Amino acid sequence: MKNLVFLLVALGLGGCANKSLVRFEKVSKAATSQDFRRAIAEIRKDPGLYGSHSQLLYHMDLGILYHYAGFYDSSLVELEKAKRIEDELFTRSISNEAASFLTNDNIRPYRGKPYEVVLMGVFQAFNYLALGKTDDALVEARQLQIYVDERKRKAGDDAESYADDGLYRTLAALAYESAGQRDDALISLYQAVKAYRTHGKDVPPGLGRYAAQAFAANGREEDIQTLKLDPPAPPSEHEPVFGNSEIVLVGETGKAPMLDQTVFWGTWVRDGMLVVHWKGPDGEMTEALPAPGLPASELKKASKGKPTRSGTTFHIKFAMPSYKAVPSQARHVVLAVDGQGSAQSETYADTEDLLKRYLDETHTRLLVRTVIRVVLRTIASEKTKSTLQTDNPLLNLALNIGTDVLADQLEQADARTWFLLPRHIELARLAVPPGTYNLQAAAKDAQGRVLSQKDFTDVTVKPRQKKFVFLPAWQ
Repeated sequence: MKNLVFLLVALGLGGCANKSLVRFEKVSKAATSQDFRRAIAEIRKDPGLYGSHSQLLYHMDLGILYHYAGFYDSSLVELEKAKRIEDELFTRSISNEAASFLTNDNIRPYRGKPYEVVLMGVFQAFNYLALGKTDDALVEARQLQIYVDERKRKAGDDAESYADDGLYRTLAALAYESAGQRDDALISLYQAVKAYRTHGKDVPPGLGRYAAQAFAANGREEDIQTLKLDPPAPPSEHEPVFGNSEIVLVGETGKAPMLDQTVFWGTWVRDGMLVVHWKGPDGEMTEALPAPGLPASELKKASKGKPTRSGTTFHIKFAMPSYKAVPSQARHVVLAVDGQGSAQSETYADTEDLLKRYLDETHTRLLVRTVIRVVLRTIASEKTKSTLQTDNPLLNLALNIGTDVLADQLEQADARTWFLLPRHIELARLAVPPGTYNLQAAAKDAQGRVLSQKDFTDVTVKPRQKKFVFLPAWQ
């Protein structure tokens, strides 16, 4: 009976494959049409889409959909629930870890990728800024700083590691500046530019000009040289100036990529055939090759009706997560203010880059874990086959193939990810004197066609305030 444990585990846990594709199909149609309330309703009425191991994703998805819909208080509640779950998951569940080595990583609680944890805090800060609660946004910024600083400490000199975030640092700088905390704002500006430089990304041009002007105006010319910024020039009309009021349009444009899986598997039938398969997002390949058959001693056993390995199989399969692009239309946003001109956005975060960097950074660790899982499961599968072995080669073949099929169903890569994030987070910044304004915001595709637009009326901007408004375009 001991050797049948593998079968019992497989039968009990065989349905643990990820549900990312099902979730995407369930909510993407409503979200693409900007009907975020319907997308929320789809999730609420079917919590089984997530299961007990993806509760973090459940609240992250609701949180961002409420944000897109403009229900900032509700978004705060859901993202706070997600944050508490993420904090609790620092303590690992040993039982889930052990079971995942016999099945797959989808049985482990989803902990969130590092950049997702940062963006969760960023969207919390966005919610507070949308509600005019700058002090609360600064609390989020300080909590994110603790998280980011710890990642920087662990990463050391590893430039490939996600150890800092230019968007978060920029947001913190603007929030500090709006609250009148000049020194903290300048430090955050420095860290923002440095974060983009560290990861080999282009500094958004507007941020570079703004930082250089701010450093020069506050006696920090050395920072300009250290960060290799262009010398400050007089700001153009309606370009933001450090210490002055402005309107910031946050464009949440396009669709973040997803994860799929690349699967490799092969079977050796102990009668002289080796079959190798490969399947990934770009297609499938199968090749059959001749392989050494059974020795004469095994053939002799079969002819005498004795138990033989003839007809048995040796099978192995493993799956790794792989990048899957999701077509997007929305590319940037434009902000127009009555009597004050207009501004086009610049990209401050790209989730395609973040996901690809995550896959590169974690590839070796995931591969080692996958190999350990596959070896343990293969050993269990082979022991099960030995228990079921008969003196009938055809029956052996049928039982072995059945065991291999069951083992195959267990091997699934963990393709869970926060796909409801936007592809790009864009900022369009426009300097305005204190007053009340009517705003026009539009999301456009790469050819400049308007995909969605929104008007904001009677928007009041106080002295020195950075007034934030938001335009989601998950299209």
